[in-house]
Amino acid sequence: IDDTHLLLLLLQLHVVHYNSELYPNMSAAVTQPDGLAVLGILIKTLIPAFDVQSLLPKDLRRYYRYNGSLTTPPCHQSVTWTLFRERVQISKAQTMLHSSRAEDDDGKMLQDNYRAIQPLHHRVVLTSFSAGQIDTKKRKC
Repeated sequence: IDDTHLLLLLLQLHVVHYNSELYPNMSAAVTQPDGLAVLGILIKTLIPAFDVQSLLPKDLRRYYRYNGSLTTPPCHQSVTWTLFRERVQISKAQTMLHSSRAEDDDGKMLQDNYRAIQPLHHRVVLTSFSAGQIDTKKRKC
């Protein structure tokens, strides 16, 4: 949404959903343009404690929504992203704990597995709040 702020983020929580009435499983849904809905929650490192109930922002009414892709290969264009405007906070120790325990399916540590900020490609980014006009020539989503 705003690349100057996204570059400073350490974590983003993804809660992935698929419509089980339309698709038999996640594998089938991921190949469809409307297959997945993902909630994106931005996390910044600030406070010393981490409450599991704080995974969602307090203000769920302010968010960005756009059609996009998965952030991991093969990056299927099958996601309706909902990215909450408000960031949740966790401690630096929690950030490090998360980073030191994340593994892929083969047991390899997940490190630097983020995807570079992608061009907007004429996507429409909707907001649930008044955001004003954004100059898409200077910024990328």
